[in-house]
Amino acid sequence: MNLDNLKEELRKEIEKKRAILNRMIVEEEDKKKILKYSEELDELIGKYYKLELDTK
Repeated sequence: MNLDNLKEELRKEIEKKRAILNRMIVEEEDKKKILKYSEELDELIGKYYKLELDTK
């Protein structure tokens, strides 16, 4: 998989997780679940930006 495809896959996964996280917040899910999911999203965003920096 080339770098552009990897970034696109990460971008899609980030958008998917962001939508789920927003739904969890609206539905007032357990705060620990929300925090865990938010941390997972942060990791994906970090990976995406690392790829961005590595390609410059």
